[in-house]
Amino acid sequence: MYDKTRGIVLHTIPYNDSLSVVHIYTERYGRMAYTLPRGAGRAAKMARALYMPMSLLELEVETRQGRSLQRIREAHTWIPLPYMQSDPIRASLAMFISEFLSSVLRNNEPQPELFAYIARSIHLLDRINNGLGNFHLCFLIGLTAYMGITPNTDGYRQGTYFDMQEGIFVPEQPLFNTSLQPNEATFMIKLLRMNFANLHLYRFSRDERNVILDRIITYYSIHLSGMGQLSSPAVLHALFD
Repeated sequence: MYDKTRGIVLHTIPYNDSLSVVHIYTERYGRMAYTLPRGAGRAAKMARALYMPMSLLELEVETRQGRSLQRIREAHTWIPLPYMQSDPIRASLAMFISEFLSSVLRNNEPQPELFAYIARSIHLLDRINNGLGNFHLCFLIGLTAYMGITPNTDGYRQGTYFDMQEGIFVPEQPLFNTSLQPNEATFMIKLLRMNFANLHLYRFSRDERNVILDRIITYYSIHLSGMGQLSSPAVLHALFD
């Protein structure tokens, strides 16, 4: 039996000589893995283009309980992303978001609000011109709400530390928990005030932006067990003067 759902492509990996596996975060089923034919023909090349990381698709899929690899009957573009495919900066951001989501989205249960947030964000990535250098930071801090790990800002005062383990601002440096010094805690506060409507108003140097990215990835790794080592942040470190 085939059903329809929307999906966000996470990544594709080789499976054997004739098949690849594409991991897709779907609106109806959560994260799923589907088989795709491999080959050098025209149809295979078109399929590879369709399943680029972060592509937004309309899918007709077969879903059988207990089977780890499912089948796609039909796939079409849901929302075109022309600039993301042609602009290397947007493509680099999409690659990072794809790798990050592949690491943190491991639940097969559907989460429609999370799906909508990611889809809206990717559509916006294709369209915005101002504040592009802050996009990935804004996306990550917004994602914390859907992952249930939003930091609590109630205790913030100038000079406070950010306790990464507890997700709170404290007046003294914790003895055992990982924490941010007051200057880096200020970056966290700025990040928590950022959204897609105002991200162009925030100015960071490349070094500051790289520190913020590294710290928020550390924050996620503390709260979400099993996060693997990410390779794409190294690419972003070289961007955005």
